[in-house]
Parts: sequence; structure tokens; C-alpha cells
Amino acid sequence: MAEEMTEPVQAVPEEEAPKQEAPKQEAPKQEDPKPEAPPQAAPVPAEKPKKKDGPALTVLTVLLVLVGVADLALWGLAGFYFLGNL
Repeated sequence: MAEEMTEPVQAVPEEEAPKQEAPKQEAPKQEDPKPEAPPQAAPVPAEKPKKKDGPALTVLTVLLVLVGVADLALWGLAGFYFLGNL
């Protein structure tokens, strides 16, 4: 196999390193040919007419809540009797 021959890199001390300073030139300010357009706002969706809740919705909601409360009471009562018979 062939061996690679590399020469060690010699570090130049900072004192002897040549100083390279970039010439400071201010770039002339260029104006944009067209001014920035203001950001476009999202289109406002048309408002839908609100439907009035009828009395049927209120009655059904109350019945649903009453059924839930009755279900909870029955499960509580069944649990009470089940634990009492142990």
C-alpha cells in the first residue's frame, strides 16, 4: 500500500502575520423602485344569519340532563345496595 506523505502545516505567529483590512466603503443607499405594498388582510367571511333557538331545543336539553341525573342516581343506588350486601 502506498503511504501518503504530508508536510506539517507551519503556524505563523500573530505578530508576523500580515494584517489585511478590508477598505471601509459605504455602499450608496438604493431606493426600491416600487414601494412595499401593505400586507393584505384576510377577507372577512359573510356573517351567517343567526338562527333563533326554538322551545323544542330547550325542552330536549332539559330532558337530556334529567335522564343523565336519573342514570347517575340509579347507578349510585345500585352501588350502595351492592356494597351493603357484601
